[in-house]
Order: sequence, then structure tokens, then C-alpha cells
Amino acid sequence: MQSNMKKEIVYLISNHKYFVGFLIILTILELLPVGTYTLLNAATYKPLMDFKLATPALNYILEPFIGIPIYLSTTHYIKPASISIFSWGLLIVLIYGIIKRRYKKLPIYVLAYIAGFTIFIVYILFTPFPLLKAIPKDKSFCLIDPHSHTFYSHDGLVTLRQSIRYHKKQGFTGWFITEHYNILGGIAEENITKLDTHKSMIGEEVRVDHDPHFFLALGISSTVTAKDITTVTALARSVHKQGGALVLALWWLRGPVDLVHYINDGVDAFEIANAGHKQHLTASIREYAYNISQKYHIPLIASSDWHGWGNYAYTWTAFKIPGAKDYTSYQLQNIIISMIRNRNNKDIIPIIYDYPHQYWGVMRFIFEPFFDFYYYFSTLPFKGYISWLIWSVLFMIIYSVYKVYRESYYYKPAIMPYVLFIAGSLMSLFYAVHKISSITFIPVENTLLLTVIRVLLFYSIGMLAIMTLLLALTIRKKGV
Repeated sequence: MQSNMKKEIVYLISNHKYFVGFLIILTILELLPVGTYTLLNAATYKPLMDFKLATPALNYILEPFIGIPIYLSTTHYIKPASISIFSWGLLIVLIYGIIKRRYKKLPIYVLAYIAGFTIFIVYILFTPFPLLKAIPKDKSFCLIDPHSHTFYSHDGLVTLRQSIRYHKKQGFTGWFITEHYNILGGIAEENITKLDTHKSMIGEEVRVDHDPHFFLALGISSTVTAKDITTVTALARSVHKQGGALVLALWWLRGPVDLVHYINDGVDAFEIANAGHKQHLTASIREYAYNISQKYHIPLIASSDWHGWGNYAYTWTAFKIPGAKDYTSYQLQNIIISMIRNRNNKDIIPIIYDYPHQYWGVMRFIFEPFFDFYYYFSTLPFKGYISWLIWSVLFMIIYSVYKVYRESYYYKPAIMPYVLFIAGSLMSLFYAVHKISSITFIPVENTLLLTVIRVLLFYSIGMLAIMTLLLALTIRKKGV
């Protein structure tokens, strides 16, 4: 009995050496004492012991399917990383075609790879991944998102109720809707949450002439985008006149910035983390902002800047406001504005979910896929490692069964055009609905419609994937 079992194990390993090799590498990386992703102070990048992270069980169960997209959503430099990953994938496809001497099929391989990469990007952008939640151990703290959008912004993709559900799942007690050059979304969403324990508050994202940066006007009652406001000083004066606070947003995107100059212009706080635009915020820039904050007692905040492009965000701002859920939206908004205006930065903590020990340099971008492989698997929580282990073994078993019964596969190429037509139609419908919801200013709640269309989208992607697999099997079997 034992002899037969040993033979089966040896046979399994010899016929699945790539799977076994992957599991060995996975285990080695898991054993490395490198730490993991955690909640950090976004200004100092030191771990926050007074806050804990709640991870949905579904994250661990489906780790191989959602872990890598979530990891890529937190990358500091999304554009260079995407280019590097795409280029390496394309290089591997070309090398494979050349080694196999399938020169005539190379264009097909390249097109298939581009299509697959595109579907993967769509998967990251539009899949509603389970959201992490930050929980303060000190109940006098509440979590606020100072910067987010709905379809009242020209580039927003989410409805008011989608925004409310999203912020609740992230653990926010309150959030500001900061539409581009209007406060319509903030007013509409505040009305929905008036009787709720979670509060939506009003803001606006604006720019002024002769200044390249974005500003958040928080706690205002009317738009501040008047034509006569052409300087930061005039903008600050207008915001303060309405009892609001002015925040300099995304200032690190445009090179060196003199933050003291903006303090003198009347700016009340600075963003130090933005989940939509984390790139270019280097350690030296972050240290500079922290030193300015300490010297002038200027609060630093962390924002989601959520537009609906991607479901995943990893930033919160903690305000020490005992009993925050008992206040109305207007009362909570006034307290937050007062804390920012009075420079009460000791009771305002910017929070980010990140891994602080990553290397960021030229070599990182050249060999991005290899760095990503190392950082993702070496920082994987133990439950995530177990999930990868189980799914890998399951896939190995399924592949073994396929090898035994592959002769039973049958495929009719004639149905492929119909499948492509249906899938393409569903994808077009999905993007058409999203486009309409992003440009309209009519507050139509189409959440159910968007959900149905999203399901149909991924159903169509699944159909394409299955048909592509069956086509590949037929080509391999019949050589047609």
C-alpha cells in the first residue's frame, strides 16, 4: 500500500514538475521574514498600533483570483509598472512563438495576448473586490474620506448610492463628495444620508488660473468656481468666508513645491496620500511634507479620490471626534472643518495600507514583473499562502483529469462568431451605460442596471475564455 502511494507521489511530481516547482518557490518566499502589508501612518510610514485591519474572509478564499489585482492596485507607479508588465508578457509570447517555430502564427499570438491583457485590466478596473476596513481601537477616532467623486464629476462612474455603500464598506463614518467645479453630488448625497449613522458632506475640487495644482474646498455651501477667483489667496478667502477649509491636493505630481508659500496663501491642509494618484510621492517628498506639517502644525490627510475606476482604495484619515456617529452631517462637517482650520494636527492621522520596504528605482521598472512576484508572495499572509496551496493542488488535479479525458473534448468552430458577437455586444452595452452615467447630471439611480450589466460583462469574458480554450484544444488535436 505504501509502495503504491510512493509510486503515485513520484509519478505526480514527475508529471507536474512546474506545479511542484511553483509550490516550492511559494513556500520559500512565504518563509522569508520580510513582514507584510499593514496600516501605516501615511506621513511617517510607521506602523499604526492603534488601528486594526479587517480583511473579509472572501479575500483569503479567493486569494489567487483577487490577490494579485489588489496588489497591483496599490502600486506606487501604475503607468511604468503596466508598461513593464505588458512588455515582458509580449516578449515571452514572441520568444515562445520563435522557439516553437510558429512564425506564421506570431501575429495571432500577439493579438491574443493583447486581448488577454486588456481583459485583465478590465477585470482590475471593474470587479467589485471585497474591501478592507480600518478599525480604530480607540473609539474616539472616526474615519473620514476627504476626497471622492460621483457621476456629477465629468470623470466619475458611480452613482450616489454606490458611493454610500462603498464608503460604508471601507469603514468610513463620513466622507466629502468633492465634485469637479460643482457641489451637486455633495448636496444630493448628503440628503440621502441625513438620517443615517454614516454621513456624506459637501466639498468641491477646483483649480485657479496661474496655478497648476488641484484644491479641495471642504465644508462650503455654494460653489467657489467664480470667474473672479483667479488666485489661491482669493480662493482661500472665498472658502473661509463660507466657513470651509482649503486643502492642497495632489501637489507632488508636478515636481518640487514650496508648501510654505501655500500656507501663506491660506491653505489649511495638505494631502499626503491619494489612492487614485499615489505615484511620485517619494520618501523624500513625504519627509518634506511631514517636517512642514510639524513646524507649522498643518494637518496632513489621506484621500481615496474614488471615481469608480477600480473598486479598491487603501487610504483613510482618522479624526479624533468622540461620538461622531451621533452628529448630523452638518455638525460633523463643522467639527472637521474646525479641526483643520485650527491646525489640530495631533488629532488628525492620515492612514495608508502599504508595504514600506519596497525598492523603487530604475531596476524596479525594468524588471517589474519579477519584483511584483517577489513582493506579492513574500508578503502574503499565512491564510493567503494556504489558499494558494489549496487552489494550486486543485488545479493540478483538474489538469491531470483533463489529460486523461481530453479525447472527449469536442468543438464546433462555427459557433465562435456568434459567441464573439454576443460577448462584444454585452461589453459595448456595459461601457455605453457607464459612459452615459458619467456625463449625465440627472440623478438617476441605475445601480441595479449597472450591476446586471457588469455580471453580463464578465459572463461574456468567461464565454470568450472558454471558447478560446476549446479552440486551442481543437487546434492541438486536429491541427486545424
